[in-house]
Amino acid sequence: MRRRTLCGLEVSEIGLGGWVVGSELYRLSDEEARRLVNKALDLGINLFDTADVYGGGRSEELLGQWLRGHDVVLSTKVGYDFYHFEKPTRRFDPDYLGWAAAKSAERLGRRPDILMIHNPTADAVRKTATWLKAQRGTLARCVGAALGPETYVLEEGLAALEAGLDAVMFVFNILEQDPGREFIRRGGSGLLVRVPDATGVLTDRFNPNPTDHRSLRPREWMLKARAVVEREVAPLARELGLTLAQYAVKYVLSFPVASVVVTATAPEELEEYAAASDSRLLPRDHLERLEELWRRHGATLSAAPSSGGR
Repeated sequence: MRRRTLCGLEVSEIGLGGWVVGSELYRLSDEEARRLVNKALDLGINLFDTADVYGGGRSEELLGQWLRGHDVVLSTKVGYDFYHFEKPTRRFDPDYLGWAAAKSAERLGRRPDILMIHNPTADAVRKTATWLKAQRGTLARCVGAALGPETYVLEEGLAALEAGLDAVMFVFNILEQDPGREFIRRGGSGLLVRVPDATGVLTDRFNPNPTDHRSLRPREWMLKARAVVEREVAPLARELGLTLAQYAVKYVLSFPVASVVVTATAPEELEEYAAASDSRLLPRDHLERLEELWRRHGATLSAAPSSGGR
């Protein structure tokens, strides 16, 4: 597994998203989730991303237990108050964020390496940035913002980059190239990409009727996007002898991002993603064709209102 740099940390090009661990979102048993984490370690993955709200803290607790003693980079997110509200409610006042971060550290068994505010508005980013940066070395080594749940988060991302946060997480893939292209154009070494597979549409396991958290995607968008994939993307993947999922990950790794955080529910899925980390980027002509694809279909594909949470 190749490594890149994120705020002075060496992180694997592929990271594992922890919302499949200890939460009801993907219905994995603890045994299945632990096998997935062990497979990630075997593959050389050292970046594990979670959030306090996943499973009401259980994802952090289990990852903290299973990764204890391993040399890994732990990233978590705070900003959804599930302690005081029946339905998790976004909350970004510093008193709450500091308290929630301390609770996360307790569950993880150590201070997280990266602490991000979870799905903030642009205004919340601007208001908390100074406080958040002051927590470097106290609450976490690095601080940032994980953007969503909507995929089009241009204002939020620009606010985070302009504030000088260490890490910014956002959706970026072949079918959702904006506003990620703008963030990449602006530069920075702390770009973390999520949903490289467009919630399963860019895989050979595409299911138009998902029963897990991916069902939050509008079915109409998924079918429309899949038609574009089968007609224009799948032939490119076959040309290089790659699966769709590998091609999708390689697309993201062909840009100067720090890591790609994937959602996997089985060890073989994780192996497939990990195989994309082999130093070979997509050929220039493929990148040009995919950029042209976006020029033709971007307006239509941008109609998806949400990446399915996270």
